[in-house]
Amino acid sequence: MSPADRLTDAEIRLAEQYVRVLDFVSRCAQAVEEGNWYYLRDKAHQLQDATSSLARVAAETVEQVSAGTPRPRAGVVGWAVAHGGRHFRAGRLLHPEPEPSQHTPQGGEVR
Repeated sequence: MSPADRLTDAEIRLAEQYVRVLDFVSRCAQAVEEGNWYYLRDKAHQLQDATSSLARVAAETVEQVSAGTPRPRAGVVGWAVAHGGRHFRAGRLLHPEPEPSQHTPQGGEVR
């Protein structure tokens, strides 16, 4: 069983929104490499939207934690980001996928 089998709603939302940011960062890097300034303009706007969504989800998470909801687990969110971001250059660079042996069977923590 992988950590993904036990993600909470908050962990899923955080990971998904952050992976979306990594996607658009990767697309912006591609645009710069190709000198495609129209594509860069388009992806920069989408990156702005993605970061706004991530900020909103992070703020909601802080509010929930402050109200007593369990804190999202960094190791599990990190695993989900690495797994979901593996398709994007920024994801692979910033969050390489851990080896399967680094998962614990019970807690889903990544070491």
